[in-house]
Amino acid sequence: MNLTLSTKQLVKKDNTKVKKVTVNELVAIVEPITKSTVVNIIYVVDDSRSKTVKGVKQVQKMSQITHCYLNHEYTQKVKNLTGDESFVANELKGKTRISGTVLQSNKTGEKMIDGKVLNGCTAKLLCYFHEGKRITEAKAIAADLWTPAYYNPTPKETMGRGTVSEEDNFAIINTYFSRIYRIKISGQWYEVVNK
Repeated sequence: MNLTLSTKQLVKKDNTKVKKVTVNELVAIVEPITKSTVVNIIYVVDDSRSKTVKGVKQVQKMSQITHCYLNHEYTQKVKNLTGDESFVANELKGKTRISGTVLQSNKTGEKMIDGKVLNGCTAKLLCYFHEGKRITEAKAIAADLWTPAYYNPTPKETMGRGTVSEEDNFAIINTYFSRIYRIKISGQWYEVVNK
C-alpha cells in the first residue's frame, strides 16, 4: 500500500512478534483454514461514500475488526439465525469461491479474504486517506470529497435479503489480500509487505 503513515501509532502493542509476509504468502496461510477461526484484521479500502475522479475514489479508510470470523458459511448462517431451512443465497456476483476463506475476483484475478462480522463487533475506523496521505474527516468535508450518500445514508437491509433480525444481523467482509495491512491469525500477527 502506498500510504504516508506511521501505523505504529494505530496498532496497540501486544508483545506479539509481527511476521512480514507477501500477499501470496498470506493467501497460502489463510486458504487452507477449514475450522471456524477468529482473526483480527486491519485493512484499507475505498470509502464508497466518497467522490470518484477519473475512476479513483477520493477517500480511503483504514479500519480494524478485532473479531472477524472465517469459515462461517453465509447460507447456513442465515438458516441458523432465521430458522428458515428453505433459504437459498444468491450466486456470488463477480467472484469465484476458492475455499471457505478465499474468494477470487473474476475481473482482476485478485484474491480476497471472506469473513463475517457478527452483530456487536463492528469495524473501528482508524483513519482516512486522500491521495495516499492521512486526512481528517473535517478536511475531507472542506475539500468536498464526499457524495450525498455521506450526508444522507440510506438504511441497509439486514442479511438474508432482510430476513435476519436487527439483533442477529451480521456483515460480510470481502477485501483484497493486497489491502490488508495486518492480520492476527491463531495468535500470530502478519504484516503484508510489498509483493
